[in-house]
Amino acid sequence: MKSKKLKRFLALVLAAAMSLTACSGSSGTQSSTGSGPASAPENATYRETLHIAVTQQAPSLDLHKNSSLIARQICDGTVWEKLVTLNSKAEAVPELAEKYEATNDGKTLTFTLRKGVKFHDGSEMKADDVVASMNRWIEGFSSAKTMVGDARFTKVDDSTVKIDGKTSLILLPAMIAGAAQPASITTAAACKNEDSNGFLKDYIGTGPYKFSEWKQDQYIKLERFDGYVPYGTKGTEMDGWSGYKAAPTKILQFDLVADQATESAGLEAGQYDVAFNVSYDDFDRLTNNPNLTTVSSQMGSVAFIPNHKQGIASKQYFRTAVNTALDCDEVLRAAYGGGYELGSSYMDAGQPFWKSEAGKENYNQKDLEKAKKILTDNGYKGEPFTILVSTLNKMDNMGIAIKSQLEKIGIPVKLTVVDWATLTEYRKDPTKYDMYITTFAEVPVPSLKLYYGAAYPGWSNDEKLQTLFKEMTSAPTLEEAKAKWDELQGYSWEYLPIICPGHYMGMFAWQKNVTGINMYSGGPKFWNAGIVES
Repeated sequence: MKSKKLKRFLALVLAAAMSLTACSGSSGTQSSTGSGPASAPENATYRETLHIAVTQQAPSLDLHKNSSLIARQICDGTVWEKLVTLNSKAEAVPELAEKYEATNDGKTLTFTLRKGVKFHDGSEMKADDVVASMNRWIEGFSSAKTMVGDARFTKVDDSTVKIDGKTSLILLPAMIAGAAQPASITTAAACKNEDSNGFLKDYIGTGPYKFSEWKQDQYIKLERFDGYVPYGTKGTEMDGWSGYKAAPTKILQFDLVADQATESAGLEAGQYDVAFNVSYDDFDRLTNNPNLTTVSSQMGSVAFIPNHKQGIASKQYFRTAVNTALDCDEVLRAAYGGGYELGSSYMDAGQPFWKSEAGKENYNQKDLEKAKKILTDNGYKGEPFTILVSTLNKMDNMGIAIKSQLEKIGIPVKLTVVDWATLTEYRKDPTKYDMYITTFAEVPVPSLKLYYGAAYPGWSNDEKLQTLFKEMTSAPTLEEAKAKWDELQGYSWEYLPIICPGHYMGMFAWQKNVTGINMYSGGPKFWNAGIVES
């Protein structure tokens, strides 16, 4: 039995994990405040296909080993589901699990599975599938592996799984529910069938839509899964990401439109029903279009990730000099126009409990003379500095701005500009760059910050950093976890696993006749979305 103390602590963790509601207003009729729309009316007829324009192509739809935001936006909760998901209070609540409990001072988590859940291949979900999926996720997700150590999921019976840790796993449910690499459940057989890159070959989930077709550089097509076994109450609004998924639209087609201007023009012309990541330059015009609904919300953090394994950025003094020189406002404006917010907190505005001011004295210093002195005092000899950046969402403009700033302090900068899929491959090779530019979506707890994993590209294998991270994730109380996070963020602004210049806004637009879009967090979700024709 759980102790009263543990029950209280679990409730506190879930309540404080995150308020993921969007932090800015929206225009039009859709809400960005967290509650999902009601299920589709039973007697309505919906247009067969919803065309959704996206500007990014994922390297894979295998979410266990892929932190690409667009893969998550397309598939998380749609093709793939998890043991638990997030409600509008950022609590980890059952999805494929019927219930879960923490015992043994938080060291043991036990999940009772929903019965009768079907995979897209027609088989029924059992404990063997869940164990294989969850352990594959742990092996592929450095943050989870760091938290659980040698612990792995085991089968209790066909409807029950558990994990036993050496230290408290009380933050693990929030990690499962909101990770940037989602803990998707697939079949045990699919877990064993990988391609040469280690990605799943078979996209077999339990969600309301099944994978249908991927035509590279053109579109990804999902088709309604008629064997879907829903949970929640039919006809009621979703609570965050949790609740009844009606799937009123037969086909969700995600059309790749690499150029944002082309995407906006296609939306205005009616070629697309929904547009992801519209540019700041177009947003006002789209907002003033009476035929469109627009929503803007903070989406996550921008990150400049140094190569700590080798090269000039592996030297502490050099990272410190770069951070000291940067004008974060100027760099972010180059890519996002006005669609960003400054701030030294590694956590985003949606997680007020975890917001920290630690280390803020090292943020956005824009002190060129101090940076020059750091370089001179440490014998810098003018070694070139290679920055890897993609063209996605004009992130290459940030590279240009950084290049201009660093050359003023005597650092010769080379930019390697590629598409997003190429960047995700190149960043695995430490010989190809000294720093790369990326973004991270908001997460419920700091233990989900991928760059704290020593194996994550950037390779922050610093003993003190890893010790503080482990102490935070295994803390026996919420208060101690928060204190350790403050200490960790403060040290992060010294060691610099990343340089976090600030936080980016996501801007989305869709036709007024599109209903049922869920804007809880991370961009539009389409479980209950469609266009009513009659």
